[in-house]
Parts: sequence; structure tokens; C-alpha cells
Amino acid sequence: MYVTDNDRKGLRHRFDWCGDSMISSYFEGIIGTGVAERRDDPRWMLIRSGDFYFAAGEPVGIDEAVRDFILPHSVIIPEDMKWLEAVQACGLEAGPYTRYRTRIPEKGLDRALLESYLRNAGCVTVKRAGEREYALLRDCEWENAFVFNFSGMEDFLTNGFAWCVFIGDELASAASTYGWYSGGYELQIATAPMFRRRGLAAVSGAAFLLECLDRGKRPHWDAANETSVRIAQRLGFEYAGEYQAISVKATPHNHCASDAQSDFSSDCLNSTPPCWRKARRIWVI
Repeated sequence: MYVTDNDRKGLRHRFDWCGDSMISSYFEGIIGTGVAERRDDPRWMLIRSGDFYFAAGEPVGIDEAVRDFILPHSVIIPEDMKWLEAVQACGLEAGPYTRYRTRIPEKGLDRALLESYLRNAGCVTVKRAGEREYALLRDCEWENAFVFNFSGMEDFLTNGFAWCVFIGDELASAASTYGWYSGGYELQIATAPMFRRRGLAAVSGAAFLLECLDRGKRPHWDAANETSVRIAQRLGFEYAGEYQAISVKATPHNHCASDAQSDFSSDCLNSTPPCWRKARRIWVI
């Protein structure tokens, strides 16, 4: 069953184990769609937020409808890795996947450190995203999650923001809002393959983090590889350990986004994934 706005209010405690900002966004009614085994005291609940899923409880009685709710090329963050066996039993091609947590130190982020990356950026242009940059982020061929969770330009420019690094007229790197809630922003950051290993992710990331500080909001950096962790550490985050997630590679019977949408799209914002995914907050070289 779908979790309605009234239902979700009583289910927040099921995700006390997960500190991801997208959980806060879902329970504030901003981004995401939820399904649960039943309305009252469900044994399990599954939240879809963009191309990420958060799975709570015991995965008992997972049926075909829930299988179709899980879109291909997505990531599931489970309360327990029992979900991996349940997902595989549904016929989904899935496997374990190590991700990495970071945290802001108790003293907070160092504004002077972040500003130093912008001062020493070299011969690049660092620009806050407006209408033109939004179009570039939306249509970007090397990263498709910059504006993934927003319904359009107005939604993004009102509720999110991004900082772009240009080399000449070429978009080389960007740090963007993957999602948001009342207290902060989830970061999506990536660099074009031809411009990697030049430190550009640190530049776009520093600009994004400085705006978070200016707004008095908390930035969140969840990393999918060790390169992402190292850049986060360079910008002042602390490493907070690894955790296990589930990577869903494909679905049975050539299942595609349109199949899943036949039952579930009406309640989900921007649920359709592209034919390939780079999960949020990664590939920052």
C-alpha cells in the first residue's frame, strides 16, 4: 500500500536507524514516495527518493508490486542486509555495495579553508547556477543527477541551488542540490571525465558549502567511493565509517521505468531513472 501523508506521521520511528537527509525530506513531505506492508504497524516500509531507496523492518511478503516499485539501476539502503536476499528472491539482479559516511566536525566547517579553494581555483570561472546553468545541468551527458529530484527549473531555483565550474564555455564540474529538507541540503557533485584530477570538484564543492554556511543550513555528504570521501575530507568533513547498501542492476523480464510507472508514478516526483545511473554524491575526481 502507498503511505499517505497522514500515514507517514506515525511511521517516522521506523527510520530512526538512518540519518540520511533524504529521510528527513520524505517525512517533511518534500521528496519521496513510500510503500508499506500495511497501514497499522507494518513489518516493513520502503521509501523511494529519486534513485535511492530506504528499507526498514523485516522484508516479509515482498510481492510483485513492490518488486516493480524498485526501479532498475538504483541503490537500496537497508536497515538489515536481509533485504538483499528478499530483493534477489523477487528476481532482481542485485548485490552488496559499500558506501561511506561523512560528518561535519563539532567545530563546524572552516570558512577560511573553503574560501581558499575559490581564491586558488586558477583559470576557471566559478558561477552560481541560473537559468542557463540549470539547462546545462539538466541536459548534462556525464552526470544526470544534478537536478534529478526537482520538477523543473522553477522548483530547482526556488528550493535548490548549484555552483558550476567552467573552463572556457565548457561545464567542467558542478556541486548541486540532490535533495533538501527544512534544515539542510544533500550534495550531488561530479566532474566531467575530461577535466578530472584537476581539483575542480573541490572548487565547486567549496562554493556549494559556503552557500550552505551563508544560509545557515547543514550540508550532507554521503559518499559512494573513497575518492568522494577524500574530497569531503579536504573540504573539512570527517570520515564516519562505511556501511553496506544494495545495488540493483536490473529487473526481470526487461523491466523498464515505464512498466513501474504504470502502478506507481502518480505519487512520485521525478521517479523515472535514465537508462544508466551514477548514484548521487559520487564520481568526484
